Amino acid sequence: MAVVRTCGRLGSGKGMMGWKSVKEHYRIGHLVHVRDGNLMIGSEYVSEIISISPDGRFLKRYDRSNGDLARYQREIEADVDAFVQLFAREDAFSRSLPVFTFHGGEIVEKACEERGWPNVTHDGSLMYGNEFFPTYGQALEAARSYATSVIESLRSAVAEAEGRAATLRGRLETAREDLRRLDEAWGR
Repeated sequence: MAVVRTCGRLGSGKGMMGWKSVKEHYRIGHLVHVRDGNLMIGSEYVSEIISISPDGRFLKRYDRSNGDLARYQREIEADVDAFVQLFAREDAFSRSLPVFTFHGGEIVEKACEERGWPNVTHDGSLMYGNEFFPTYGQALEAARSYATSVIESLRSAVAEAEGRAATLRGRLETAREDLRRLDEAWGR
């Protein structure tokens, strides 16, 4: 199985998106990470409290009372261009440790400053404990376990669907036979 590398310069200490620059500039004490190209601000319990697109649009706001979250939103809205520039910036990191995850049938190597939950890879991925591993072997083992469980789950779902389809085919044949008998009784 091939290893796919993201942030191709694993040893460079540089990241591809400016999530860390945003976190530092706005003094964000919450988790900051990137999902689907958007910046997320959250907590260990809710990872997407606030979501902001790369062009500075708020996709999800936090409108309850929390002084810090309100401050982040106010400061970003006060100068959207600064946010856009920071988020587009290439981040710099003090160190680059390899970390492995999986997507489908590929093991993906990324880099991070600190391994484990609730840390973030250089490219902005939040490192959930069941998705990121310090070694290729651990990631491969987890990927195989996950693939096996998906296969079993889908096998069960297919068997259930086939059983339901067989029941529906039987009901369809019964309905057709009922209609045939009714037509026969009415001379049609």
